[in-house]
Amino acid sequence: MANNSSRVILITGASSGIGWATALRAGRTGAKLALVARRQEKLDELADKLRSEFRTDCLVIPTDLRRPEQAEECVLAAHRHFGRLDVLVNNAGVLIEEPFDMAAPGVVRDLVETNFWAVYHTTRTAVPLMEKQGEGHIINIGSVAGRRGIPYMALYCASKFALTGFTESLRLELEHKNIFLTLISPGGVETPMPYSVDRSKIPLGNATHRKGIPPEEVADAILRAVDKKPAEVFLPAYSKLAAVLTNTLPSLTDVIVRKVRLGRFFRWT
Repeated sequence: MANNSSRVILITGASSGIGWATALRAGRTGAKLALVARRQEKLDELADKLRSEFRTDCLVIPTDLRRPEQAEECVLAAHRHFGRLDVLVNNAGVLIEEPFDMAAPGVVRDLVETNFWAVYHTTRTAVPLMEKQGEGHIINIGSVAGRRGIPYMALYCASKFALTGFTESLRLELEHKNIFLTLISPGGVETPMPYSVDRSKIPLGNATHRKGIPPEEVADAILRAVDKKPAEVFLPAYSKLAAVLTNTLPSLTDVIVRKVRLGRFFRWT
């Protein structure tokens, strides 16, 4: 793969949170960046910062990833501009926290289109380009919620479970093409996304937001993954326990999740 000074990295959801932090970390290494999100003004602000602080060669690509043709075009645009694409970071995502039967169908559709279908379209477009250049790396930002179901996050969990299966399958399917896949699975991350949720719709237990890890911690893990190409990274590392317990002791894990999420150990009536 290209070295840091010539490596081309496309980051979706670059306008805030993990994507913003990852762009700054990558810009510091000398990578060339394609910045993708809906909010052009935020992308322009980030690009100006990258150019002034690190002299980063970056391309702003305003994109609505919910639209398949735009999701595909952002990958093609980056490849046309830089002549290659070394790393695709599928980071864009949305969150729903409410009883599944209260979520409006249009909101659910937006969630699935952003959290899963956009990844499908960017990946489907990137793979032939990476195959032709002889190598590539796709990093998908999943979640611990893609390994363990959480009450009142059924729809979000479903989208992240889909992303987990997609990533694991493609990791095996594409390895002979020298295309690597990494799943980054954080727990809570301190980004604007959880603060956009109306938790008054959660009827039981403690519905307050629990502060997560800094997005810079996830960004550092992404940049390490670019070099080391691990199959999966859990953040914090101990959050892997949720996946292990779910697979081995699901009933016990239900008790723990019920306590943490709802503030009670036993089933409610």
